[in-house]
Amino acid sequence: MFKEDKKRTMEKLNEAIKNNLVDEGVMFIVNKINEMDNYYTTSSCIGRCGIMEFPKNKNPKIYSKWLGKWHHYANEKELFEALNKRSKDFENMVFVMNSPILHVASKDIYYAKKLLELAIHNGLKASSIKSITDRRIIVEILSTYKMDVPIGINGELIVNDDYLKILLDVGNKKLEKSRRCLNRFYKKL
Repeated sequence: MFKEDKKRTMEKLNEAIKNNLVDEGVMFIVNKINEMDNYYTTSSCIGRCGIMEFPKNKNPKIYSKWLGKWHHYANEKELFEALNKRSKDFENMVFVMNSPILHVASKDIYYAKKLLELAIHNGLKASSIKSITDRRIIVEILSTYKMDVPIGINGELIVNDDYLKILLDVGNKKLEKSRRCLNRFYKKL
């Protein structure tokens, strides 16, 4: 079962690669994990900073939107260009920094535990086992670095430009630290 699932998942990944639908920055570790017999990746992201807007009186899971989202270290120009895309009647606006994340299917609990311990010991301390089924165990690998900072409420920004610049700087630094943890993990794989 595990081998068939891995084969199907790798076919989908190869199709996504052909169509430029993958996060190129994380492929170095995705490829390494997928070369191993007892694991395969199911999703991944190298991490990002961005600004999200949530509309009034609408389901945020469906109607929220990214005004700007950067997998690279964003600059102030990109930040303020994103802010200029905001609507006039949003309910909330948030500056976001998300750690790199990997979801890895493991053949069994022994290999899942081994991968989890390696991740945690290399700084990816928010890693955990997300699900256990007869087919596979899913290990989520990520750091504790994260930001969800309100910057706007009811159509108005509640912070000034200087504070936004600070958020961007802190977000980029946290993103860099979390990527260093991911690189340490990669070297130990």
